[in-house]
Amino acid sequence: MNSIILISAFGDISHLRNSRPFKIYSALAERYKVCYITSDFDHWAKDYKNIANLPQATYLHVSAYERSLSFRRILSHLQFAYALNRYLNELKEVPDVICCIMPTSTSAYVCGRFCKKNGIRFVVDVIDLWPDSLYPITKFSWLFKFLCYPWRKITEKTYGYADVITAESMKYRDEAKKYNKKAIANCTYLGINRQKIGFLLKQSNVSILKPTDELWICYGGHLGKSYDFDAILAALLYIQEKGIKYKCLFVGDGELREEIETFATLHQLNIYITGVQPYADYLKYLSFCDIAINVFKENTKVVHSYKFNDYVALNLFVLNSLMGETAQMINEYKIGLNFDFKEYFLKDALYEVCSNWEKYEAWKDNNVALIDALLDEKKIYGNMIDLFLYRNNDLQ
Repeated sequence: MNSIILISAFGDISHLRNSRPFKIYSALAERYKVCYITSDFDHWAKDYKNIANLPQATYLHVSAYERSLSFRRILSHLQFAYALNRYLNELKEVPDVICCIMPTSTSAYVCGRFCKKNGIRFVVDVIDLWPDSLYPITKFSWLFKFLCYPWRKITEKTYGYADVITAESMKYRDEAKKYNKKAIANCTYLGINRQKIGFLLKQSNVSILKPTDELWICYGGHLGKSYDFDAILAALLYIQEKGIKYKCLFVGDGELREEIETFATLHQLNIYITGVQPYADYLKYLSFCDIAINVFKENTKVVHSYKFNDYVALNLFVLNSLMGETAQMINEYKIGLNFDFKEYFLKDALYEVCSNWEKYEAWKDNNVALIDALLDEKKIYGNMIDLFLYRNNDLQ
């Protein structure tokens, strides 16, 4: 049986999370002997993982950090790359394949160099375009770009090492492919398992009494600087002034929580912030809602997000700011509306939907067709791992 090492600095392989590593690991484990390597720090909870309650894996120790954009985080990622390099070089028996999820670039670079030295097949799975995706959320983007030049060159070099490039979107795939024309390249969306979603919803004990005359709006995920909360709050204030009865759930936590709460209190917005939740409870909170907001900062490099997949899985009407593939899915399958930051703002889209809900409510059911066509997890991950030992054609 072929052996494969799967590496991600962030995610774990618990079935209780909607993680890319879990989805890849589960598909690989059906065919191959798989070893999973990750860090012992939980990026989302900003705390160390309770390893005793997690699946068996290799957990490399790193320093903790409190802020997602900080020098402490960079240090933590460098420590992971250093520990990973030592781990790989101490292996008594090398694997047939190493797959590293990017980011981080430094850990993937370590893997690529090790694979090239030892004749091992190297797969990179691109789920974010670091450092490019960080530029829009920094105050001095020009200085940040300059400081990140070595980081970018490491990323490009890593793409060049790959035998196979898989990516969470076609845009990410095409960007990585620029630096390695010979690699097999494939787009594998995050994917949705409706059976698993149903199981997790049943596991949750979250219960809420929802008034029949209110429209519930939600944002799911990190309350951080990558997302345009000014746009969300302005939109809520706008529909409130227009007399729309609503409630907005922010299902998550983050460094902008206090700012959101301060604005909401000042303007008496009807919001509720849940804090960080286990994935099952996170889904349950979202399931009570009607309309979901998928909004990133203008000029973001993100084109497809985790939260979008959660919204689709729960049959929510989606208001979306992302360009490219996500916008195309929404338009083609009529599961929501797209907005921008120049002509058709979030507040306009939200008011349009809320004031004409009898028209748009039925659109939620169109999510099923999108899942069947493009986001069925079992189908797309089966196609993905076919490439791990595939050596001939460049499958697009």
